[in-house]
Amino acid sequence: MKLVLCLHCQDLFNLALEEKSCRCGLTKGKYINQLHAIYSGEHAMPLGFANSSLIKAIQNQPKEGLGETFTAFIIPRECATFVKED
Repeated sequence: MKLVLCLHCQDLFNLALEEKSCRCGLTKGKYINQLHAIYSGEHAMPLGFANSSLIKAIQNQPKEGLGETFTAFIIPRECATFVKED
């Protein structure tokens, strides 16, 4: 799963086929198809969740405590499936 964090307003949002933006409007992004996405903005930080790890954490949600962890990561600056547009 691809997400974008705006380092200016701290808004974090997922992507869709329609363009989305953060609260302050400085960061934007959208999916081009089921795999490829684009994002823009001086304050944009691309993030990813490992889908299989997230699904496993959802399935193993505890009744109480700290919760189940899953894998999240910063997407590299050079990524063929998530491209920054200027």
